[in-house]
Amino acid sequence: MNRLRLRKHITALSILLFAASLFVAAYGKRAYAASAMIEFSVREDSVKVGDTFTVIMDVTSSDSTITGVDAYVSYDSSQMEFVSGGKYVSGNAGLLHVEAAELDSEKSRVKFSLQFKAVSSGNSAINISDKAVITADNGKEMSTSSNRISVEIKGAPGAAPTSGPTQPVSGISLSSDNSLVSLKVNEGVLEPLFSPDVTKYSISVDNTVDNIYISFTASDPAAAVRLDGNEGLVDGNNKVKVIVTAQDKSEKVYVINVNRETYAETEERLKKESGNNEGITFAVKAENGRVMLQNSYSFEIVDVEQSDLVPAGYKKTSVLLYGVNVTAYTASSNLDSDYLLMYCKNESGDCEFYQFDRQEKTLQRYTGDLIDKINATEGTVTDAAVMTSNEYKKNLSQMAIIIAVLVGFCVLLIIAMISVLLKQVKSKSKRIEDELDF
Repeated sequence: MNRLRLRKHITALSILLFAASLFVAAYGKRAYAASAMIEFSVREDSVKVGDTFTVIMDVTSSDSTITGVDAYVSYDSSQMEFVSGGKYVSGNAGLLHVEAAELDSEKSRVKFSLQFKAVSSGNSAINISDKAVITADNGKEMSTSSNRISVEIKGAPGAAPTSGPTQPVSGISLSSDNSLVSLKVNEGVLEPLFSPDVTKYSISVDNTVDNIYISFTASDPAAAVRLDGNEGLVDGNNKVKVIVTAQDKSEKVYVINVNRETYAETEERLKKESGNNEGITFAVKAENGRVMLQNSYSFEIVDVEQSDLVPAGYKKTSVLLYGVNVTAYTASSNLDSDYLLMYCKNESGDCEFYQFDRQEKTLQRYTGDLIDKINATEGTVTDAAVMTSNEYKKNLSQMAIIIAVLVGFCVLLIIAMISVLLKQVKSKSKRIEDELDF
């Protein structure tokens, strides 16, 4: 009978310990889950009908190496025509498939350049369609979020200039104009600045760049322009040619020497640039009824247009910075947090949330829970919010407390069971002694 009770106690203890281990494993998996961010951006300030422009799709992870990307990108094919995206991008008619499987380099950032041509005026949205799959170096899928951008295309439909050489009219001499009046690249900065008479340039790009997309305008709309060497860039020097052919078949070649950094060079440069930002001063000024923030750029604190843009869990407040009352948003659960959110208008006139670090005196664009909230409003599907560093540390602390409580409970339970067993053994021994005395 005592053996049966002992087995029951051991079975109950085993079940409890197994359940506790499952709970800890599940919670630990949640706390340590790797996350990734997909961010779209456009370099051009304005786009007109007939222009070619580039959308950058930047995939980053702060806590893991990216080994695979599988995502679908949606765009309005009635306003934009897909031109090129390199070897990892395919599709058309409003939906592109970005697939880069088994990336062998140890990168926490992968960049894709999507080139489009504007075909009609209006606002055209670009965003992730359905769920994006970003794979970590352990083979597991990361929790992923993304943003959504809108490209404003100006100009009436049909305003695009005719491309390619036209047939000459009989009796009229052919044009020998083979020059460009504008030349832009989607990555880096041309050195020297573009001039129609200068035919040799150089740029430097980081290791994530595989293709260079070039926007140009020919002096003679009838001239033909073609590109050579702008895709499949390798580390080191690459020669990209922009070949302009006039009506009379004469050619002018603009050469761009592209230096692509190695992975180590890109990492080293980013570290130095990050270090250089530490010395930037920060100032707050109130002038003409406006509150201005000043570091390496200038920002104006403005009111939020829509209340639903405010990230969940944040409340509006007023803080005193450098003697100026500033409208800010703080986490409801931690009003004394070192991090504040401010809704600012940048020098380009764009309004968005920025995160201010009270200790480091730095200001950076906020890409946390706000992105998921906007995507949910716009109908974009996301897997999970990117975990901020504060949330990550908080989860680790909570997990440690839970583990400690469970361990303590298990120890107490084991002690109690041992005590019960000892009492049973003692009681049995006493009964045996009584029986012998009898």
